[in-house]
Parts: sequence; C-alpha cells; structure tokens
Amino acid sequence: MPVFGLRSFTIGRFFGIPLEVNSSWFLVFFLVAYTLSTSYLPAAMPGQPSSVHVFIALAMTAAFFASIVLHEFAHSLVARAGGLKISRITLFVFGGVSQMEDEPTGPGLEFLMAFAGPAMSLVLSAVCFGAMALMRSAHVTSTLLIPVQYLAYINLSVAVFNLLPGFPLDGGRVLRSILWALTGDMLKATRWASRMGQLLGYALIAIAVVGVLNGSLDLIWFAVMGWFLSTLAGAAYQQQLLKVRLSEVPLSAVMSSPVAFVSSDTTLEEMAHSYFLGGRHSRYPVVSEGKVIGLIELQAMRDMPRDEWASKTVGEAAHTDLAAVVATPDVTIDRVLSRLEPSGPGAVLVVEDGRLAGIVTRADVIRLVSSMDRQQ
Repeated sequence: MPVFGLRSFTIGRFFGIPLEVNSSWFLVFFLVAYTLSTSYLPAAMPGQPSSVHVFIALAMTAAFFASIVLHEFAHSLVARAGGLKISRITLFVFGGVSQMEDEPTGPGLEFLMAFAGPAMSLVLSAVCFGAMALMRSAHVTSTLLIPVQYLAYINLSVAVFNLLPGFPLDGGRVLRSILWALTGDMLKATRWASRMGQLLGYALIAIAVVGVLNGSLDLIWFAVMGWFLSTLAGAAYQQQLLKVRLSEVPLSAVMSSPVAFVSSDTTLEEMAHSYFLGGRHSRYPVVSEGKVIGLIELQAMRDMPRDEWASKTVGEAAHTDLAAVVATPDVTIDRVLSRLEPSGPGAVLVVEDGRLAGIVTRADVIRLVSSMDRQQ
C-alpha cells in the first residue's frame, strides 16, 4: 500500500497479518543508524574503532524497529481479538501503523486496543532494564551493556510519547475512548481528541522553533513530528465526519446499474480486446451459469503472462473471494470503504436475491463525496 505516494514491500506474514516496509522507512533507518554511529556510540563507547560503532549502530537500529513492530502487533492482535480485521502493518518514516479495516465498535475495545501498544513498549523497556541490572552485576562489557541500555530508554520514550493525549497517537485514542464512553458520541469524542492532537503538534513545533533559535538544531525533528501530528489530527476528524455521513447512504443509492459482466469461460485474449480495450471499465463481474463468481480486473490480466492469454479463462484469473466483493443493497458505504482501496478488490458487487443488481466502484464514492461537499 502506498504511503506518501511511495511504494511498500511485504516482507512477511506473522500471526496471519502481513508486515510491509514503505520506501520512506529506509530514510529513517539510515538517519537513526547514522546518529547512533556518529554521535551516541562514540560518546558512550570511546576508544572503539568507527567500524565497531557502525556495526553496533546497525544492530541497535534493527532492534529498535523490531520493538516498533512488536508495539504494532500488540495493537493488531488486541483489535483482532475484538473482532476487527487488520489488513496489514506498515513501517514508514514516522514509525509504524496498523491498518484496520473497521473502527472499534465501542469505547472499551478502543481503550484496550490503543493501550496495548504502549503497554508492549513498557514491557520491553522493563525487560531491558532488568537485563541491564543483571549485566552490571555480572560486570558485562559496555559493548553489550550500552545497546541494552539504549533499548530500555528508547522503548520507555516510545511508550511515553505515544501516551500523550492527542489523536491519532495512542494516548489520543485512549482519550477518545474515555470521551466516547462519557458522551456516547464517537464523532464528538473524535473532534475533542483531534483538537488535543493539533495542540500537541503546535506545541512540538514551538519547542523546535525555540530550540533552533537557541542553537539546538537537533530539535528540527520536533517540528517535523509536530507538523505531521497536527496534520493527521485534523484529517482524522474529517475522515470520521465523512464516515458518519457515508453511514447514512446505502449502496443502492450510488450503484451503477445495469451491470456489464463477462462469462467465466471467456478467454483472457477476448477479454482484453472486447472488454478492456473496447469498453470503459477496468474491472468486470464474472458470471458462471447465471451466478456471480468473482471480479476480473485489468491488473490481474497484466500479471498473467501474455502467451497464456489465449489458453487461460477469465474464471481462472478472477478475484473469487466473494466475501470481499459482494454486498447487499442495504449495506452502507462506510462498511465497504476498505474494499475500494487500491490494495483491495477495488469494487463491490451489489447482489439481491442472488441477482446482480449493481456495482459500486471507488469512482462512484468519489462522485458522491464531491456532491456532498458542493451541497455544504
């Protein structure tokens, strides 16, 4: 899934959840490793050659981001235990993020899910502090002690920072869950928690400005984090507001009908020339014996070797997970937004009494949102 318009790469699947790395993450990995090898380690371990500093810095940076991954998996596993679907975990320039397909169904689940990440960071910090005590009593060399000490303090810092009460930080989600429980209104709770997030962002920017004016150039990173936090906080409320508005609109109100479809026994060769090249759509429902069996996308054909188009059928290349592509007309748009993402099926087939009644694509929702904005 693209972040900041940059490509992401899946590096594995753990507990059934894909873990991916965004291209922007390599920048922050380099910056952390560079800072450790040129500043932190030379001061903490004087007398060691620079090659040793570089090697230990790379190991410490990898261990730090492994801690971030554990932090995010704590969020994800608690959310999944509460019935939410987790599409992926992504490492990017500002750390990590768990991609949920749905919002928490109640303030209790929101609280547990939000607190799970910082709790994991606190546990990791406590383990490292305990290891430090044992290592000191055993008079272990500083080459081993310093990295553990770094991990103890950095995980503690991650926990404390994330518990700041500003949305979308974990502490902001904890605040939202409390406000949600008190008011019974998730939108109002999101608005207040988002405003706290914006205030925290502005405070970080102010600290950075004062620090830079006093010669502390390292605090520039505070300004970047503050800008990111304040921007995300404002966007989070707007996103929640949009979801509330879309929760009032059924698929039947925006679906395209009648639907152009293709038979499952159509060859990919014919599909390319008669539908994708000759039609106006980039995806079509696939029908076999009068029943919808899946969805064929242009990208699926591109992924198929060209010399197999004449022998392969649409049914063999179609996305056939009907749970991901089929919904009834009364389902509201907010419930299917995750399916319309570029990484998902990209469309929802609206089926009523076994009959294909319509199709909803990302373009349909964009047109609806645009019309809502014009009416305001």
